[in-house]
Amino acid sequence: MAFEREHRTAGPETEVLLAEQWPLNRAETRRKLEQDPALRVSAEVESLVSLRGVVRAVSPSAVVVAVDLLGSGDEAALAELAVPVLLIGEQDDGDRVARLLSPRVRGFVCRSDGASELAGAVRAVAAGQASLPPAVAGKLLDTLVRNPPRPAVFDQLTQREQDVLQYISQGLTTAEIAAEMVVQTSTIKSHIYHLLQKLRVRDRTQAVALAYRSGIVHVPAPRFADRGDVPLPSV
Repeated sequence: MAFEREHRTAGPETEVLLAEQWPLNRAETRRKLEQDPALRVSAEVESLVSLRGVVRAVSPSAVVVAVDLLGSGDEAALAELAVPVLLIGEQDDGDRVARLLSPRVRGFVCRSDGASELAGAVRAVAAGQASLPPAVAGKLLDTLVRNPPRPAVFDQLTQREQDVLQYISQGLTTAEIAAEMVVQTSTIKSHIYHLLQKLRVRDRTQAVALAYRSGIVHVPAPRFADRGDVPLPSV
């Protein structure tokens, strides 16, 4: 780990922590950052292992992290940092970056971008804003459309209630659900009553409509292949 702390006269600089694995890339990123007199690289790390400790030691305004430094599961490490994160990588990292974005990970720049673009992105995320190239922003929007965030109200449902909701969305009656789950119909009626109360809807049709709009359930076509048209949820 390369870790340094410079002592300068206090000024208006935005302090940046740089997390890059490869020395040449790290040197080039630092060179670009320090072309802006308002930015100062106060520390460098070569891995994520000690990143949290270094963040506490130098208290930067933002952390610039190379995408290729991140392995499987490292997203959680970034989410736990106490400062905003700007990712830096290649143009074809867009899909991965869209998945990494979070309230803590607020932006991305391409390694080929110039010094002014990099500095502007650092200042933006340090100020609590987002900074994304149009291509990455588009991928993020596509992801959100395909996979809308799960509304918190559905987290109140037990696993059995979620299973019942899935079966209701497929058009099964209470008796059919009971047969699928190998329980009494009275048990299914109890699950339905409680999930309606938790979702604050009047009946099963409204519950399914809410689940569809939220992207929680989808009707699997094979179930209806031999049953004609998709039936409405039974009350």
